[in-house]
Amino acid sequence: MPGTADADVCVIGAGYAGLAAARRLAAAGKTVLVLEARDRVGGRIWTHRLSDGTPIDRGGAWLAPQHDAIFSLARELGVSTYRTWVKGAHLLIGDGRTRRYTGLIPKISPMAVATIAIAQFRLDRAARKVPLEAPWTATRAAEWDAETVASYLSRTRISSTIGRDLYDMAVRGLFAADLNEVSLLHLLFLVHAHGSINTLFSIEGGSQENMVDGGAGSVAQRIADELGDAVRLNEPVRSIALRDDRVDVSTAVGSVSARHAIVAVPPATATDIEFVPALPGDRMDLLRLAVGGMETKTMLIYDEPFWRADGLSGQTAEPNSAAEVTLDGSPSSGTPGVLASFTFGRVAWRLDALEEGERKRAVLDAVSARLGPRGAAPAAFIETSWWHEPWSRGCSMAHLPTGAITRYGALLRQPVDRIHWAGTETSTISHGSIDGAVRSGERAAAEILDRS
Repeated sequence: MPGTADADVCVIGAGYAGLAAARRLAAAGKTVLVLEARDRVGGRIWTHRLSDGTPIDRGGAWLAPQHDAIFSLARELGVSTYRTWVKGAHLLIGDGRTRRYTGLIPKISPMAVATIAIAQFRLDRAARKVPLEAPWTATRAAEWDAETVASYLSRTRISSTIGRDLYDMAVRGLFAADLNEVSLLHLLFLVHAHGSINTLFSIEGGSQENMVDGGAGSVAQRIADELGDAVRLNEPVRSIALRDDRVDVSTAVGSVSARHAIVAVPPATATDIEFVPALPGDRMDLLRLAVGGMETKTMLIYDEPFWRADGLSGQTAEPNSAAEVTLDGSPSSGTPGVLASFTFGRVAWRLDALEEGERKRAVLDAVSARLGPRGAAPAAFIETSWWHEPWSRGCSMAHLPTGAITRYGALLRQPVDRIHWAGTETSTISHGSIDGAVRSGERAAAEILDRS
């Protein structure tokens, strides 16, 4: 993009937030330019294609039935969805045992199941008292924002080791972080933003119920195709300057002069941009504190989903292992067989410290111990450690430490003059998800259209 280009709005970031904003603005007759640092669109949604064209989602992949914004967008663009495979038995490994079960409740002691249910009920009850538009105004906001999630979980009194490990892993997986570094208020807000903790944990009726034909990135790619030359790849933004009634956005190869800018990148990467004049100190503090999670997603590709013939769903859990959670991520056609394996937070960090060959062997050993010897020999092994991705620095969303929401929460969506903010971290509904990203982009676009 040599020289200077003009637009009504310059959007920084071609993830779902930025693309949704650009699409809405373009539909309203505004000229837009979208600048993306990566060589692809989608952001933390990354659909990789195998040599035969099979789409593999290395990042976000799943949609809940309540995700109206992304479902609406997919329908408008002619993209279909399908249900995640759940038929067969699930496996829970721990305490030296492998438990085989169906439905939502694993075969652990009735007392452990009861105490987990009580813990979830109490969490849901507290979450409903957190206002979605302004969580910092909750009656107990100061108290909840002063406590970490780890401290809160230590008081749940789940009655068995496997029950405690399972619940801790499930909550840790929401943020992919050390739970000593996450505010309880952020967890309560997240739960309310999705309706219940069970929604976040579940496949059927929950956050992992649906997948996208062609991969989750296919919707983003169709938006980019619609926008055409308005989307510029390989152009990391270096500076954003407010100039009277304009915003000047500079990259390594040129600049954009626009009436408004939308910053739609993860908070950690926004701190790399030079703002002129400098952003207010509290805004910069918020961006620095909002840190992405340490999550590794490893895709294992087989000729077929062999576990299905063995009466297994592919859904397994083994807290603190090299494959803490696995899910069947196969395409709607059923072939090839795709197993998605995850590690979160401290476990992902520990696994990452191993040499590449050791990591691969640890994951394959864990999978084959559960699913049989065929699990040890995938045709492809595709590993993505999201906190090492330079333009993401974590997944699937940024988390906030104690004190941050009550002090800085009101700034999450507040424009700075002609600079607007989008991203799933700014969404009040479906916070942290693809749907939340879409909603945030549409909200930022509406802000600009209201001011036009």
